Amino acid sequence: MVKFITAAPVFRMTGKLTEYQMDQLEAFIGSGPKVFRLLYSITRDGCTATEFHRKCDNQGPTVTVLYNPHGSVYGGYAGVSWQSSVGFHTEDKTAFIFQLMNSGKRAVNIFRPKDASKAIYCNSNDSSNFGYPDFKAFSNTVPLNNDGTFSLNGSISLGHFYHNNNVSNKDINNGSMVVTEMEVYAVFADYPRKSTDTHRTWRKTPALTDEYISKLKEELASITPPKGSGITDFQLLLVGPVGAGKSSFINTAMSPFADRIMHKAAVGTSSQSVTRKYITYPVRKSGGSCLNLRLCDTPGIGDHSGLDALNINFLLDGHVPSSFEFSCSRHISAKTPGFVHRPSLAEEAHCVAIVLDSSTIRDIPAVTMTLLNDLKNLALEKGIPLAIIMTKIDKLHEEIADNLADVFKRPEVKTAVDQVSEAFGIPPNHVFPVKNYHSEMETEIAVHGLALLALRKMLFIASDALEERTSANEERQEATADVTESDTA
Repeated sequence: MVKFITAAPVFRMTGKLTEYQMDQLEAFIGSGPKVFRLLYSITRDGCTATEFHRKCDNQGPTVTVLYNPHGSVYGGYAGVSWQSSVGFHTEDKTAFIFQLMNSGKRAVNIFRPKDASKAIYCNSNDSSNFGYPDFKAFSNTVPLNNDGTFSLNGSISLGHFYHNNNVSNKDINNGSMVVTEMEVYAVFADYPRKSTDTHRTWRKTPALTDEYISKLKEELASITPPKGSGITDFQLLLVGPVGAGKSSFINTAMSPFADRIMHKAAVGTSSQSVTRKYITYPVRKSGGSCLNLRLCDTPGIGDHSGLDALNINFLLDGHVPSSFEFSCSRHISAKTPGFVHRPSLAEEAHCVAIVLDSSTIRDIPAVTMTLLNDLKNLALEKGIPLAIIMTKIDKLHEEIADNLADVFKRPEVKTAVDQVSEAFGIPPNHVFPVKNYHSEMETEIAVHGLALLALRKMLFIASDALEERTSANEERQEATADVTESDTA
């Protein structure tokens, strides 16, 4: 018997959708690799509902993508075929509306149906129509404008049959349905579209979307110190060279919970550390309540900072009072005003994060590297877990800043992570690349996501270490009680 093997279809990609954007849509759709075949383009085929249906009906799953003059890219995915009809809603539990770019910047969002039975609306006079009236591209015929654009007569109005994730409609399409292009792609499952995988994912995480950011925030807000530890807040100590971005990371990590860019910790550029004091910052949600953690800022390690091995040892053990100002001319001691003579476990450091500028890793002075390694060894001796936060990853390659959500596909970032992991003897999954807010005026999903992933890891390893320490203390107390009871008997 002869067995026939059907080869994967080979399609020439001629649309505007980039590989990065196809990667993102592939992640949204899920269930394995996909091939995208261009079915319809308004600049090529004309902007008419008749031509849309002639090209796109009965084609199975499709992706509709709109591109506007502001550099925004958005659209919708239909898991069922488009049909010509008088007009009816079709159930589609896999459908979603999405955003990929906003005003030229990456803005990744996915909007799922609230009512899957109304997810798709088929009408012979309409083109792609999701939810009706949540998102419709156009109806009937739309002429070409003199400037080469199309003023589509559709609309976007999320919140009816699709969730809006608290994203305003104008933040998706800039408040206008004028587009430079609209494309519809057929989506074929189970076929990898790339013959070579030049940007293979080296750390698997869910897509950095509004939906996932909300889940991360909820998860972080629910994490509390282990029962029996006597601790209400995790103390997360940040240390690193001058200019590495410790204070900026604190502001960045606070921002997702405040729904705006925070400026609590002082930041700036100087040959000496802008931070002079040991300051602990609570992370406050927009509603006013705080998470069970404090981000502890320290002066940058370098000449004239005053943060040496002795002072670091006192920091780890919880002897240093909040707002203590370090000086290279004096060390903290038991005579220092406010010195905590008998710190409790709640006042000790529960996790240490070494913050490094990823673009200058090779240029860290030998004396600074020695001190950082001494810090690492000292923390490990005390049972305090470590993580490394690599800032300024956008400086490793010019494409990273424009595609920050793809950081775990960038070989430059992986190389930097591996170098740091080897240099400090810390597992790669304890090393987190981030980009701090610097010149941005508005928050960005990918910036939020990378900071929250790093913060979550710090809380996880701190919780694990505290749980182990609490358990050991309880065992010692039980053993002491047994000995006392035996002596009494």
